[in-house]
Amino acid sequence: MCCLFLLGPSLGKAAGARPWQRRVGQEVEARHITAHRGTKVELWPSEPASPATVDPLKFEAALSRLCGAMPSDRLRGYRTTMLDAASEYFVDPFLLAALVYDQSRCWPRTQKRDEARGLFGLTRLPVDMHAPHVRKGKYRYFALEDGKWQPRELPMPSMPLNRYRAADPSDGLYLSAAILRVLERQHEDLDASFPQTPHRHFISHWFYGDVVGETEPETRVLTVRRRLLEFYLQTVHGPLGTLQGVGMQLPLDGRPRLVLDYFGNTRGKKQEGYSHRGIDLDATEGEPVRAMASGRVTFAGTDLPGGSNSGPLTPQEASALVESKAPLGPGGLYVHINHGNELGSLYMHLSSIAVSCGDSVKAGQIIGAAGRTGTDVSGPHLHLELRVGTNRVDPAKILFPALVDPFAR
Repeated sequence: MCCLFLLGPSLGKAAGARPWQRRVGQEVEARHITAHRGTKVELWPSEPASPATVDPLKFEAALSRLCGAMPSDRLRGYRTTMLDAASEYFVDPFLLAALVYDQSRCWPRTQKRDEARGLFGLTRLPVDMHAPHVRKGKYRYFALEDGKWQPRELPMPSMPLNRYRAADPSDGLYLSAAILRVLERQHEDLDASFPQTPHRHFISHWFYGDVVGETEPETRVLTVRRRLLEFYLQTVHGPLGTLQGVGMQLPLDGRPRLVLDYFGNTRGKKQEGYSHRGIDLDATEGEPVRAMASGRVTFAGTDLPGGSNSGPLTPQEASALVESKAPLGPGGLYVHINHGNELGSLYMHLSSIAVSCGDSVKAGQIIGAAGRTGTDVSGPHLHLELRVGTNRVDPAKILFPALVDPFAR
């Protein structure tokens, strides 16, 4: 469930000398805030670099894989504008595209709920945060020099910074690229001068303004960026380890992925003798979930209240059941794959399935999409289990090279 909160006033070493109107993020969305608070930034490896030269057609193909089906002219327009705006303002086009996907799923029309929060366009640009700093076609910001804030300026696109221009797909991308450039130039001084939640990237300031409140939005955008880079580079990952002689791979794109909950956690139900039977991986609603290894689908359907299941369902039947809003059991929509040698893998809380019971699947084949079916309050994530016979095995022990696991012991 989304948690919306307002970042309150903060005081820092330079707060009394701040010569600009404070920028504050309004109603920043977070879905797994508690889990992210426990993740130390040093657990994350460095983010992969973008190619020095970007091939427009390869970028378009990667963007298509990320965003999904859309009219070809819209896709070409996104590709051209993203690359041109990123080039003009010296920002990473893969970061700009990741921000678009995270905020709007590449849908060009601003939703009413976002308009009510003052967020517009493909990037959900926070217009009210930045408009007071734009005058006469320039963004006026400040940088530290000899311990004092000195004014700096960045030429803005030849259009006003308002909700109408931000909502336009092309204009909004140019405005967003310019603001990203300002934040990239300024973020080190902001981080050195005001109390911040430790974070890894200047993209956090897009959501929170001067003072970063949480790291979840940053993690979401950077994960999408890694997914996009893998699509662009056509990266093929091999198995991370073996179990029962079977090579197992990460079921999500964009490694590494964050562990939200660990194997064996009692999760507040110790009195019932319950422990977490797998691990939870942070995921975006609708992103592909892949088979960890080749095998045969032995179940594809839904968990139902009372400990039963729906019986095998086709992808169409599963989608109809989910769309009906019928109550589901805690596992929601899920798939089980038998890999032989008594080894099975289980993928829960899916938003849709792409396979049917009895199908043979290859390692890395898409079997469904991540979601939050069957959960009460959790945001989108993938619950992943490994079983050898009747025994459960911690998936993190196999997948650890591709995980950021704050619970690792």
